[in-house]
Amino acid sequence: MPRISLPSLAPDSEQTRSFRTHASYIRAFRELALGEELSDPAGAIGRLHDTAVPALYLPPASPRICDREQLFACLRRAWATARLLEHTHELAGDSEIIRLANSWGAVQAYYVLYGCAQAVMVAEGGTRPHAHETTKRRYVDLWTSRTVSLAPWTLAAAAPGTRLADTDGFLGGPGRPLDQKLHPWVSWQGEQAWDIAARALRSTRQQLVEDRLAGKRREMLSAKKKAWRVDRDTRLAAGRTPASEPKSVRLTAAERNAVADAVRPVTMADYLYRLRIKANYEDVTVFSSGPTTDHEAAQVGADLVALASATLLVHELRIAALIGCDELVKAMDAVLLLSAADSASGLAQRRDLHARI
Repeated sequence: MPRISLPSLAPDSEQTRSFRTHASYIRAFRELALGEELSDPAGAIGRLHDTAVPALYLPPASPRICDREQLFACLRRAWATARLLEHTHELAGDSEIIRLANSWGAVQAYYVLYGCAQAVMVAEGGTRPHAHETTKRRYVDLWTSRTVSLAPWTLAAAAPGTRLADTDGFLGGPGRPLDQKLHPWVSWQGEQAWDIAARALRSTRQQLVEDRLAGKRREMLSAKKKAWRVDRDTRLAAGRTPASEPKSVRLTAAERNAVADAVRPVTMADYLYRLRIKANYEDVTVFSSGPTTDHEAAQVGADLVALASATLLVHELRIAALIGCDELVKAMDAVLLLSAADSASGLAQRRDLHARI
C-alpha cells in the first residue's frame, strides 16, 4: 500500500493545538476508566470488571420485562462499531493511516456509547430514544443520579448550586476541588486526570450555554422587532417618524445567569458527541493533520479503543443486572460465533469476564 502523504504542519498550527487538547481530554477519560498504564489493556479491563461488579451487578430476582429485540439490536450495533474501531486500530498500527482512522475513531467511540446506553435504557423497561439530545439527556439520569461513583461515566459538569454537586458544579467528582485552570497541554499525571476530564466537561457545557444564550438573544430580538413593527405602524399612521429597527439585544447579567443555570449537567456522552461533530463536520483535519508524529496519533487511537471497551463493559453489567448474566452472555456468544477472527476481541474478553460472575 502506498504511503499517504500528509501536509507538514508547524507544532503551533491550529490543527495541532486542537489535536493536542482533545488528545489530552481523551486520555484523561481513559485513565479515569482504566488507570494510568495502558501497556496491558486486557489486564486493565479485568481490573475494571472487578471494581464495577460490586457496584453495578446484583442478580435480578426475576428478569426485567423489556423489549428484548430492541435491547439486543442496540447492543449489537454498539459491539459492531467497537469491533470496527478495534480492527482499524490494529490494521493501521503506527503508520500514517492511523491519523485518518482516528477521524472515524472519534465518531465510532461516540456511537459505541450511544448504542450501549440506549440498550440500558431499553433494558430498564423504557423505549429507545431516537435523537441524540434525548439520549444524552437520559444518559445524565442513567449515571449521575446513582449513589455509585464510577468515573468517568458518573462524572458530570453542572451549574454551581445543583443538588449534590460540589461548589464548582461537578457531580461524581473525587471529593476535592477540581483544578479547572490546569492546562491540557501540561505533563499531567495520576489524579490530575480528574482535573483534565473536568475541564473537558466544563468546556463542553460552556458550548451548550453559549448556544442557549444565542437562542435567548434571537428570541428576545424577535419579540423586540415585533413590538417595533406595531410601534412603527402606529407612528406612521399618526404621521410621525418611526424609530430605527432594532438590530440586536443585550442580556442582563441576571438573564445570562438564568440561562446558564438552566442548562442540564453534561457528561462524557456530551463530550464524545462534541468530538463526533468536530471530527465529522467542523474540522475534519484535526486528527489527520493535527498529530506531530504517527506515534502520537497511535496513542489517541489506543485510548479510543480502550475507552470504548470500558464503556461497553460497565453498560453490559448494568444490563446483566436487569435481565440476568446468562442471557447477556448467550447474546455475546451468538455474535462471537459468526467469526472465529473475533476470538481475541474486546467482546470475547468481556464475555469471559461476565461468564465468571
